[in-house]
Amino acid sequence: MTRSTPGFGTALRRELNWLARSRWDLALVTLAPLVTLVVLGLMFVQSTARLLPIAVVDADHSPLSRQLVRNLRASAQVEVVAEPVQESEAWTLARRTDVWAVVIIPAGLQRDALSGQQASVLLYRNAAFYSVGALASRGVSDAVAALNAQLRPELMRAHNVPAVRLEAPRIQATVLFNPQLSYEWFLEALLQPGILHVLLSCAVVVALGRDLQAGTLQAWLDTGGGALPALAAKLAPYVLVFTAWQLAGTAWLCGWRGWGVHGSLALLAAGQLALYACYAAIAAFVALLVRDTYTALSAVALYGGPALTFSDATLPVIGAPVFTQVWSHVLPFSAYVKLQMEQMFMGSPASASLPWLALMSAVALAMFLLAGLLLRRATRHQLQSSPA
Repeated sequence: MTRSTPGFGTALRRELNWLARSRWDLALVTLAPLVTLVVLGLMFVQSTARLLPIAVVDADHSPLSRQLVRNLRASAQVEVVAEPVQESEAWTLARRTDVWAVVIIPAGLQRDALSGQQASVLLYRNAAFYSVGALASRGVSDAVAALNAQLRPELMRAHNVPAVRLEAPRIQATVLFNPQLSYEWFLEALLQPGILHVLLSCAVVVALGRDLQAGTLQAWLDTGGGALPALAAKLAPYVLVFTAWQLAGTAWLCGWRGWGVHGSLALLAAGQLALYACYAAIAAFVALLVRDTYTALSAVALYGGPALTFSDATLPVIGAPVFTQVWSHVLPFSAYVKLQMEQMFMGSPASASLPWLALMSAVALAMFLLAGLLLRRATRHQLQSSPA
């Protein structure tokens, strides 16, 4: 029987043969990502925030205040579910999370508006639930802004008030890049790589732990003809499979669901490949550094799990403590999120995203080379520890 020539291809076949025989390892790279994408798809489909419940306390009882309440009722973003007489009743609703915002229309609102004084509508939003409270605030702001066009001309004619006394500088705000304020496009697009890169890291740790625990590092290296080609063959199936799952998730969101890729699809796909290459190399480095599968699994989960929080996509790190900012910058996921935002959402030029791709590629290469050094050291240690 002819012996296979050592090299990348031989080591790759060795890893693929193992995956084909091991149901649990195969499930980790097939069933787990599939379930993740399906659950996320079902969770966020048609998930644009609409009709967020609010309470309105009208202490003015004027045509102006009644028109504001009608505007709020006509809004597609908020729903007036309560009009309590007392403010204390509104705070009770807010504390029970029956409403996400409370609008107070103070007494004298119309009088102040007609006399040229500053007339203010008070808005209290629930910042403990930051995103929902902010969206409710936007719906209320839109309703207040509509008053100027709807009611002020009528009031000016009825009271013979010069326009200059009623008109004030106004701000016209436009939401860029996600005007629908869709959770599906924004959150699902972030959660897909946020979960998949942790699954990839776990799969790589398990794959390396198999040879570490079985004492077969030298046999593995012999099939690859060296540490680096053997390591590359070990990581390649996981990087390619999880990149393919990520592309499937992108196809679902941007193709089937119709959100589209507003920049370069090729650059986005390259960024996804670089992301999973980064975390595969990092997971290999950790596994070979600690040489204990369970400890390595805990380490990669601790490193990769909070990546979404520190990526500057959901909560800003500007103004955060120095540790938070440094931690955000050392996560490859943060670089990928910037690339994804620029190419999927914003339609940025390729030149804006190439530095993020270069950064991830450099990290992947550096961690791969360091993992290769650790692999040689671990192999020597295993040979020295094995009985003669």
